[in-house]
Amino acid sequence: MFTELDIERVISNIEYHYSMLIFTSLGNEVLSDSEKLLLESFGIDIEKVKEEYPPYLRTFLLGRLASILSEGQMRELDKKDFDEYVEKGQFVPLSQRERKEYEISREVTYNNLKGLANKITNDTRNKLLEENKKLLIKETISEGIKNRESVSSIVSDLGHKTGEWDRDWKRIVVTEMQNIYNQGKAGMIVEKYGEDSLVWRHEFKDACRHCIRLYFTNGNDSAPRVFKLSELIANGSNVGRKVDDWLPTVESTHPHCRGDIRWLPNGQVWNDEIGQFEYSKQRERKVERKSKIKVVVGSKEFLV
Repeated sequence: MFTELDIERVISNIEYHYSMLIFTSLGNEVLSDSEKLLLESFGIDIEKVKEEYPPYLRTFLLGRLASILSEGQMRELDKKDFDEYVEKGQFVPLSQRERKEYEISREVTYNNLKGLANKITNDTRNKLLEENKKLLIKETISEGIKNRESVSSIVSDLGHKTGEWDRDWKRIVVTEMQNIYNQGKAGMIVEKYGEDSLVWRHEFKDACRHCIRLYFTNGNDSAPRVFKLSELIANGSNVGRKVDDWLPTVESTHPHCRGDIRWLPNGQVWNDEIGQFEYSKQRERKVERKSKIKVVVGSKEFLV
């Protein structure tokens, strides 16, 4: 049987796992003092390995960039270009509003990850204390003791055999990364065109029935619904809503949702034949001439 010390070592391993995930995804700024101490106890030198631009912030900046460049221009970029764009500070500094929105989103993501960690630690403690209730847990523990495996190995076995932990971590991280990407795009659209500018959601061909209902006018592959960006912002999040009550949103509609926000220029209409928006051929496109702005991404330059 496990002693209380064994159980605490198991819990400590789980807490290390989620603290490391938070650190490597969101950065060190969101870590609590206890999480920092825990990482240091596992030999992590936070000051040495911390990133100035962690993946969460990079994804936010990528969303902002995607709202400036065209799809064709974005396809010209590779990871090296974007890394240089970030590291050299070629992006427009975040406005006070963007910084606040980013920090709020980051805090929500942190709480989601920590909430899952708390659930896992509570479930694990209960399973270890009541090992006879779950045959899977009982067999794993028995094998571990018999083979004199370390507590961390037993935890790993439990995670692999249930298949739940990693899936849940991945689900949250993937969803939250898509959220912050869309937040970056939406924020830049607000900066350039205002909250009442028109937008639509680009959905993939394998979109789920919920996204088809919310973002298409007549089923999959039909014309996308057009919204005022302010409407999507006001709808907030679908977290906590029943499926039938889900609303169109800036962020992910549901876990693993990959749809993203796109700005719709005034005067563009949907063309069913080519499956995209374009300026109507029945009217002359009248666009006020404006000086183009040069955007530098790594070693590439674009006029937008």
